[in-house]
Amino acid sequence: MGGKSLGYKIKYIDPLPGNKSKRPMYEIKPGRWVTKSRVPEHKAKHWLLNNNWNNKEYGYIMNLYSSALKEFKKGRHGKGVSIPLEFTKKTWWEYWLKQKKKYGMCCPYSKVLMTTIRGRGRGTRGGGKRVNTNISKDQIWPGRGYTLMNLIFCTVKFNSDKGSITPDGCEAVIDIHRERMDDWAKKMALKKGMRKVDGTPFSGKELRKLKKSLSPGEYKKFIELTYDKARNKR
Repeated sequence: MGGKSLGYKIKYIDPLPGNKSKRPMYEIKPGRWVTKSRVPEHKAKHWLLNNNWNNKEYGYIMNLYSSALKEFKKGRHGKGVSIPLEFTKKTWWEYWLKQKKKYGMCCPYSKVLMTTIRGRGRGTRGGGKRVNTNISKDQIWPGRGYTLMNLIFCTVKFNSDKGSITPDGCEAVIDIHRERMDDWAKKMALKKGMRKVDGTPFSGKELRKLKKSLSPGEYKKFIELTYDKARNKR
């Protein structure tokens, strides 16, 4: 036995395998000893810190990544069928920033302003009532996983409603899918040598030099014009 902490009696027990320090245990009720993480005051403080993290943009998006990683390892809803995942934490966050730059905080499907409200219902399973405007991760083509071509962030409501999607909703999904395919085709056009503007070919070296001389927005516009011109010729 030794001293008190957080107003409780405290004792130390043998360390876990591989550790040297003894573990503190707290008596929260007569005869009931728990670790610090189970002490009510510590749990309340931890919940506040965790809730603050969950409601910030970065923390919220990283929680979505953790969920996607779980689906990759154990399958959706624990069914054992792995869902493809092509992202790391770093590239997941970068992908979100790329979408936000294009659409802002609006859902690409419904154009509704998205939110990051988590953990408002302490003590309730799943953090309380669902917030329909919250950001959710979505597979544009269900079952093809979270890939560069197939991941999009949309509202919880639109994602959950896809099972009984309306004609307008279906059209919105098709528009996004078509947009992704066009972006892919533009990249492929450059890789396959369709690098022509007014009939003048660009070598790889010249193209790299051009890219350095232009801003990201200008270079993107150049790619689009190059692709459109090449496609029209074909």
